[in-house]
Amino acid sequence: MDRSITYMEKLSNGYSLTELGYRDYIAARFLLNNHFIVQGLNLASTAVEKYLKAVIVFNLKERERYNYHFDRFNLLKNLLAKVNNDVTEEFDPVFIAILEKAFKIRYYDKIKKPIFMGFYINQFIGELDYTIDYLEKFISNTQSGGQSITVYSKAVKNNDPHLYENNFILKKENKKDFMEKPDVGFSIYIRVESVIQEEKVVKGGSTRNKYDGRISKFTQFGTNFML
Repeated sequence: MDRSITYMEKLSNGYSLTELGYRDYIAARFLLNNHFIVQGLNLASTAVEKYLKAVIVFNLKERERYNYHFDRFNLLKNLLAKVNNDVTEEFDPVFIAILEKAFKIRYYDKIKKPIFMGFYINQFIGELDYTIDYLEKFISNTQSGGQSITVYSKAVKNNDPHLYENNFILKKENKKDFMEKPDVGFSIYIRVESVIQEEKVVKGGSTRNKYDGRISKFTQFGTNFML
């Protein structure tokens, strides 16, 4: 079987993935900023996944199977390493762990054990923005000499309000200062059994967190949260 892949195929498939990834990302931002937490997490997970697949496709030497999702993140990492571009080594491991769990809650029939997540919404959005911007710059620097032609770059130039809202990178804010602003925590608990289906989201009060390179975990589940 011929496993060769042309340069034009890589460009076409790679930029298609960045466009799809951007659509999920901008929708995730809207949902998260408006506290539709579970839905926003789902799209944040698929957005980062598609950008990682774009990095893989742009750097393929031959055809590879890359239709893996965040529930098989290790396989995506293996492919990134194979093309010598495991950009995930630069990412916040707490953020990545949330994305892995977020993908699992897309399909309740496949949840085998309860899923717990706790994080601060402003920090999560900040890390999502940082990650997508990092991937966009990585792709533009390796594919077009720093001249990005993606949907994201066009949205930046057009000052898209959905992209600029609460976006510390585009507003040129210091990351640490942004991450340590007053924030609201969310805890998510999902359990699915033969006769039980539960989804609970608990919202905590405003607080400040120290930021040392990793987003903070929110562990305040509230009274009777898991009952």
